[in-house]
Amino acid sequence: METGDVWLHSASAEVRPYGLTGGRTVPAHPLTLDSVLAVPTATHPQTALGLEATMALRLCTEEARTVAEIVGVLGMQDVPVQVVKILLSDLINNGCLELVARAEAGTAHLLGRVLHGLRTKWPEARAHGSGGDSAAA
Repeated sequence: METGDVWLHSASAEVRPYGLTGGRTVPAHPLTLDSVLAVPTATHPQTALGLEATMALRLCTEEARTVAEIVGVLGMQDVPVQVVKILLSDLINNGCLELVARAEAGTAHLLGRVLHGLRTKWPEARAHGSGGDSAAA
C-alpha cells in the first residue's frame, strides 16, 4: 500500500537521529558551535564508525574545524545540530578527535569575533559605516 510506505519513510526519518545517538540527547562534552576540533597525530578508531562520524573525522583530518563547519556539512545529510554534537563528543571519547580550543563564554565575544572577521575580509566597508551615527543635525 502506497500510503503505508510514505508513513514508514516519514517515521524512519524521525527515528534516525535517535538511533545515531543511541537515544542520548546530551553530549558528554560541552561543545559550542565555535569549539575547534582536530584529529590527534596518532589516531586509530577503537570501534567501527558510522557514516556521519566518518565524515566528521575526514573533515577534521584535513585541518582543524569548528563544530559549526561540521554541522554545516552533516546538516546537508539531515543530521540535527544536537546529534552532530553528540557524535563529535563520542569521537573525542574514543580518542579520534581532540578539543583544540573551547569557545569563550558570552555572546558579546562571539559577535566581536564576527565583526573583526567581517572588517578583515571587507576593510573598505569600515570607512562607510563604522563608528556610530554620522547623521548629525
